[in-house]
Order: sequence, then C-alpha cells, then structure tokens
Amino acid sequence: MTISRACFDRQPLFIREGALRLWGVPLAHRVDVCRDRQLYSFNDFFAELCYDKNDGSLTCVCTFTRPQRLEPYLEQVNLDKLADFKPL
Repeated sequence: MTISRACFDRQPLFIREGALRLWGVPLAHRVDVCRDRQLYSFNDFFAELCYDKNDGSLTCVCTFTRPQRLEPYLEQVNLDKLADFKPL
C-alpha cells in the first residue's frame, strides 16, 4: 500500500493501526514508564504505535522520518529491514 505520510496522519487512529499491522514492517518494540511502543517502517516514513501500559488501549500513532527518533530502538532494530527505507 502506498500512501503519503500527510494522508496517513489524517486517517482515524484505528485505520492507521490496521494499515501498520497489515502493510507495515515491524522493526522493534519497547516499553517505557507508561506506554508499550511498537516501531514500524511504512512506505517512506516510520510509525510508532503507542499503547497504554495499564489497560492496553491504543493512545496514539506517531509518524516521523528523522533518524534521531530511532535512538531508543537502536539495540533492537534489524538493520537489514531498514535497507529499503527511503527517507524524503
């Protein structure tokens, strides 16, 4: 599926979650103080699904292209999966 980041960000929360689960490339998972986070590569950007750690509800989907945002995941990310990533 091809969609621009801007168009993706305008979709309802659960549509974005479904698109990532169907067509995104899962890269890493981490848990912080209050959220469970799953990192995906999707088209020409990255997306992070954020779930409430207490009740498991989806709280947000954050998209980005800046490699600095990958820092918390660096130990987990399989660099082979990033080989096809083409930032804007």
